[in-house]
Amino acid sequence: MKKVLLVLVLFGLTGTLLGYTSIAATDNFMAAKINPAAMGFGNSSGLAFLGNYDKDGFYEDWYSVFINFDNSAFIIDKDGKNNYYKIALASEKTNLSKNLYSGFGWDWKNEYFKKGSFSASLLYRPYDFLSVGAVANEAFKPETSFDLGIAVRPIIFSKKFSDRVTFSADTNYDYKDSDWKKPVVGIQTELVNGIQLGGAYDMESETFSANFGITFENLGIGSLIDADKDKEFTHGRYYVNISEKSFRSFIGKDKNYFVDYKLQGNILEKRQGRKFGPITVYMGKEKTLSRIIEDIKKYKEDENVTGLVFKSGNISASFAKIAELKNALLDFKTSGKYIVFYYEMITGANYTLAASVADEIYLNPLGMIDLKGLSVSVPYIKNLLDTLGVDVVNFRSHDYKTAGNILSEEHMTEAERETYEYLLEGIYEEMTKMIVQGRGDKLTKSIDEIIDNGPYWKAEESKDLGLIDEIIFEDELEDAIKEKYAAKKIVDKYRKSTMRYDWSKEQKDKVALIYAIGNIHSGNGVAGKSIGSETTAKLIKKARKDKRIKGIIIRVDSGGGSALASDIIAREVELCKTGKNKKPVIISMSGVAASGGYYIATLADEIIAQPATITGSIGVVGIFPCLERLYSKILINWDTVKKGERADFGKINRKMTEDEKQMVRKGIKHFYDRFIGIVARGRNMDEDDVHKIAQGRVWTGKQAFDRGLVDALGGMDIAVSEMKKLAHLKREVELIEFEQDKSSLTLNLGVGTKSTSSRIPEGLRSIYELGEKLLQVEDDNIQMILPLKPEFK
Repeated sequence: MKKVLLVLVLFGLTGTLLGYTSIAATDNFMAAKINPAAMGFGNSSGLAFLGNYDKDGFYEDWYSVFINFDNSAFIIDKDGKNNYYKIALASEKTNLSKNLYSGFGWDWKNEYFKKGSFSASLLYRPYDFLSVGAVANEAFKPETSFDLGIAVRPIIFSKKFSDRVTFSADTNYDYKDSDWKKPVVGIQTELVNGIQLGGAYDMESETFSANFGITFENLGIGSLIDADKDKEFTHGRYYVNISEKSFRSFIGKDKNYFVDYKLQGNILEKRQGRKFGPITVYMGKEKTLSRIIEDIKKYKEDENVTGLVFKSGNISASFAKIAELKNALLDFKTSGKYIVFYYEMITGANYTLAASVADEIYLNPLGMIDLKGLSVSVPYIKNLLDTLGVDVVNFRSHDYKTAGNILSEEHMTEAERETYEYLLEGIYEEMTKMIVQGRGDKLTKSIDEIIDNGPYWKAEESKDLGLIDEIIFEDELEDAIKEKYAAKKIVDKYRKSTMRYDWSKEQKDKVALIYAIGNIHSGNGVAGKSIGSETTAKLIKKARKDKRIKGIIIRVDSGGGSALASDIIAREVELCKTGKNKKPVIISMSGVAASGGYYIATLADEIIAQPATITGSIGVVGIFPCLERLYSKILINWDTVKKGERADFGKINRKMTEDEKQMVRKGIKHFYDRFIGIVARGRNMDEDDVHKIAQGRVWTGKQAFDRGLVDALGGMDIAVSEMKKLAHLKREVELIEFEQDKSSLTLNLGVGTKSTSSRIPEGLRSIYELGEKLLQVEDDNIQMILPLKPEFK
């Protein structure tokens, strides 16, 4: 008996009885075997080994191996000469009820897969104090039996200890014999982190079981003993479980540390994946803006995290995204935590972010700050095309609608220069405001003077100007943080996932989130890359008809595209206000929501933009290339047979006639007048007033707000807050992303990839991107597109 007691000390249990395992309380790795539905709760992923022993020792050929993923598992049971296998699947049934999970299992012996048995299970946890489970074993067979269980937690304890004690009761019903078994009742406790004590009594067999356990951060080791009626030991089980998620640990976790957050590369709105049947594969390492903000919120809520450190990572993002990151980081600091940046070389846009939120900015002794203001450089290739024999007819609704000027002009027009000057003025104002708000008391000169004299190659000069706090090597950073903030260390890897100990998720109101990213064109779009009118309209319609959905937020990051495709999407937005199943629609503008990107937004209930969002560009352009002279140069002759005076209108092998040009001008005016009318109706403005601020002019979000084109300034957090008001929502909001062709399985390979445009020299990238847009719309020559999307670094 002393050996048995020794085993109990050496092996702990993660809160589940292995002899008697409650189907209502179990949600760890054993859920795959006991109640597959409980895998959907989210605690079961990891690897585990389960062994057996008695008073004579350990069994070598009687064990189980668990290979568990988030919602699926594969189990191997070895029982002497036989092998038993099980595949288990689970999902959360959010469409039926909150906190309801379903699961399925297929069990078979040795090689007899087809002769296996099917099981179905449910788990329902409506409250934090109540859990109910049910399993149908050998389903659809005469031998069918049902396991039913209930678990409760005393509500008399404070919230901090409400999940420390669990009472459970389970019974079995034999369908064939119509026989109910007497219940097994149990108790499980964890009054001290990582130490579990529990026991159970089987009223049918009048036998006992007991357990003692210890858990560490990602490791659980455990044992349970069964006793007969005379309380004599009969059998025991032990296990080792390596979990993907963190347990409450007996030893305790590291506290008071900084997290080294890897923030670099492109910041995306939505990742682009390649579909292979039911599987979507994501290749790149880039993070989405929403993912970064979610991470920051986790760090804010983690009492062990003292601060964040960002080391030598320059991001590529619109100024609007940078502003949204700034707001998330400032919110992080409201919890009394700190932010530190360390750079070897930092760009102007990245410095703006660092300056606006950092408690300390450190620079390498040979580091530089590339702070020198903002500029837009545009290549014009009219002369090149003329030399090649290519003519481009650029129809514009107004002089400020300059999307085709790259192809049709020799130099920047006055209207185009005025547009860029006003746009840069607005973004420059936001940029300098961010720097001054963060470091105004540390700067030794005015921010305008500092920018005019940049960039800064000498770290000492940057420190003298107050742009940075200290000059150190990276290997000195940890000691500097320890001394300044009394932190223990910098952690490279942060364990984001922890075990859930509450049972019931808070009931939330569901709001649809639809991403509209990229160029707008007819047909099907590509998630995260382009906006197809058919795809996007279907998503909006689906969200409108979904009775669970209280409202719709459309996240727009688009410089426009096809006028027709934009109108189709705008119509579906309008139907959310005038058609059946009405519900509010809010547009959240990201970096760009201009021209067609503004068109699809204008009929929404509210439009929200960041102060530095690029928007407006209310106008229309038609671009018609002609290769007649080029074909003549390369000795290609064209002949045409047609029936109808204009049957070959728009063909690139001949020039347009004056009558055809006049027809296009009328079409451009018609589309512009409709654009103006749509904006006037959506924004409750007079058409003449809209025309004064339209004509293709581009505005920042702040400038658009001042002119009535935008309702509020801010990011997704403001959009959610406004939705609660519009839809009269009393509970917290849960954003449900509506996706096209949602895959049943996703793979994140994490292999860094570069887009085609990123490989093109920066000066020529705008030409490539314009050509890519024109190819997407094929024969749809009338466009609502932004002239140029400036890049800020």
